[in-house]
Amino acid sequence: MLEPETNVVAFRPRAAVVHHPKSLMERVYAAGSLSLRADDRATKAAAVMLQALGFLVIEEITADGAPRRLQRGEAKGAMDRPWRLSKPAFSGAIGIPDGGAVPI
Repeated sequence: MLEPETNVVAFRPRAAVVHHPKSLMERVYAAGSLSLRADDRATKAAAVMLQALGFLVIEEITADGAPRRLQRGEAKGAMDRPWRLSKPAFSGAIGIPDGGAVPI
């Protein structure tokens, strides 16, 4: 009897997308906020640097789905949870986008 041959192809795991901190800040400012997966450590490292400079607000998404704002020293200890990056409140509320919105 003939045995069917198996064709197994091993795929390499995808590398995390690495963005320059400037493009990360531009994306957050245009949208108002940006969600990050728990395993996106490269983007989180850039976000921690931008938070230290005062350009971003980082919120950790807790197990119950509620956001908790992270202070500057807390961000490195919360790398295992999803994050939401928001535009700081230079004028108005946190997370208001710069994407061409006309003030009323």
